[in-house]
Amino acid sequence: MQARRYESKAAGSPLDRNNKIALALAFARSGQTAEAGRLANQISAERPEDTLVQHYFIPTIRAAIKLRQLDPAAAIDLLRGTAKYDLAFTGSFESVYPAYIRGLAYVGLGDGQSAAAQFQKLIDNPGFSVRHVIGPLARLQLGRAQRMMGDNASARKSYEEFLSIWKDADADIPIYREAKAEYASLEKEKPTN
Repeated sequence: MQARRYESKAAGSPLDRNNKIALALAFARSGQTAEAGRLANQISAERPEDTLVQHYFIPTIRAAIKLRQLDPAAAIDLLRGTAKYDLAFTGSFESVYPAYIRGLAYVGLGDGQSAAAQFQKLIDNPGFSVRHVIGPLARLQLGRAQRMMGDNASARKSYEEFLSIWKDADADIPIYREAKAEYASLEKEKPTN
């Protein structure tokens, strides 16, 4: 949906750097990896000496592409250099996005502990993600990582926080439905006293 919004904006006039970056990330996250890669290459070529472009945005876009290509190890490799910029004010996606993508990659590798640390960065720094969907999603992903580690009590709490934040969400949103189903299965596993 976000990719379509940026595409229609692009049809009317040329996009500035921030909108190109947001479009490339939206393409990558929505599975339009060829378009994302093309746009990332263009942005990189236009700004070869821009620190944030070269060491924050482009690696994040390329890592998101690798996640869609089911290569979480490559995504983590691409994001190694971004960690020192995780809390940078970027003017584009100020949401600790590399940490979110890194966390998803660790989940893909089955490393719940490393994933949890990445999602906790977003939760611990809400000012960066308060206006972005990955703020609340970090709580859901943290719950998934905690469940992966076998910490079901903490996972239940993380799921409850996410579901509370999204209590007015459209019931047909796939990730919301998944979260509710996952939480219900956690509740079934809850030990009885």
